[in-house]
Amino acid sequence: MSLLDKPDVVTVGDFADGHDIMLWNPALTTRRWRGLVTRAFFMSLFSTRSVAGLLIPALVLGTGAAETLGGALAVVGAIVLLLSGLCDAGVTAACLATDHQHRHRCLLERSPGEFFLRTADFLHLGPAAHRTAGLLIDLTGELHATATRDWIDPELPGRAHQAAWDALTRLIRTAPARRHAARLVAMPGEADLAATTATAIAEFDGLLGELLFHLQGCVTLTREWEAKLRHAELVQRTSDVQAGLQAASIGPMVEVAEELPMAVFAHVTAARDLTGAGRFPWELPAAEPVP
Repeated sequence: MSLLDKPDVVTVGDFADGHDIMLWNPALTTRRWRGLVTRAFFMSLFSTRSVAGLLIPALVLGTGAAETLGGALAVVGAIVLLLSGLCDAGVTAACLATDHQHRHRCLLERSPGEFFLRTADFLHLGPAAHRTAGLLIDLTGELHATATRDWIDPELPGRAHQAAWDALTRLIRTAPARRHAARLVAMPGEADLAATTATAIAEFDGLLGELLFHLQGCVTLTREWEAKLRHAELVQRTSDVQAGLQAASIGPMVEVAEELPMAVFAHVTAARDLTGAGRFPWELPAAEPVP
């Protein structure tokens, strides 16, 4: 993938708390991604290190100290700083989609959920919601990566991506409702309100489960078709191998070699008889005459 191409639908990122699966916003365009990469490059380039690399030569040249040993060393050091800053900016831009281990919130995380969602975003919603979110992200990625893309509706992976993204953004917005439900459960005499809220949350989770079921159905069908395609490929490959083996048959050479032992036998037995060398080990001794 080119540096300026937007990330795949589902990628793996490195975060302060470890690796995580990321679902990218379907509204993210290649043009906007290129703008983000360019912005990240220049933000990193204009760091203290790079600025120092630019100012030091200017100061040295301005004071006329460039001809001294100290001035020359200062210029060399400034060039090293500038090159280091340039390399750092290049790495920052190249790893924008994957490297999120920053001291400060990175460019893509200043507005959570604007560019991507990751499975850790759903941890606070409970184990069931976290698991469902992870499955939705995994299934969406698999639909885009399937080897059967040429066999299915070309718009289907994009529609699944949009549906999963919309569902997950709405799932995150249920956090206040879930916290409110937990508070109601802990309040004496508010059982009815707690039950009503729990029912509403259960209905939402049920619909989310239905979406998961439908995406699982899509992925199951693509997996089965992938298996069929792999089997057909193996059948064709096996047929090609068999044809190659038949073409490389050494049957004619065997037929030629079949006559060789008899020819050698005729010559060596004739030579044995002429030289009186005696019988060969496989020949039986001549029968002795009976007196």
